[in-house]
Amino acid sequence: MPAYDQVKVWTVDPAPPRAPKSPPPRREPSTRQKIGSTRQKIAERWSRPAEKALTWFEWKEEYGVWARFAVVATLATTMLWWPYGRSCGFGLALYLASTTIIVVGVRWVVACTWILRMVRTHAHAMLVTLWGAGLITAQVLPRVGYAADAATWMCGPGR
Repeated sequence: MPAYDQVKVWTVDPAPPRAPKSPPPRREPSTRQKIGSTRQKIAERWSRPAEKALTWFEWKEEYGVWARFAVVATLATTMLWWPYGRSCGFGLALYLASTTIIVVGVRWVVACTWILRMVRTHAHAMLVTLWGAGLITAQVLPRVGYAADAATWMCGPGR
């Protein structure tokens, strides 16, 4: 039992005064925190209180989009009164090119209205997009054999 006799009993000293803790090292925010803060920043940036007047830049942007939409919608509407033949050949090519330009232009308006959060104008632009696609479809489907009335791309000798 001599080993038990050699056991040293430890005495507990009172805790020494602690130095102030330094802040923990900064951790990289998690992906969820990043997404939340990004959403908050976007919401703050794009939210506009009703009492706040539009700045000159915002006013100019919105009227620019409306002007583009007015031009494209007017052109899409006037395609009903296309003054040249569109049954075949060069007239058909011009008609399809014009309707394609209308669809491209209105898609530009759709992108601008999406960015600027112009809901009603965006909906109207989407309707004009469908109108332009319908104009193209009405000319293409009979030529690819899908419609009941068959049509040709090129004009024959008598046309």
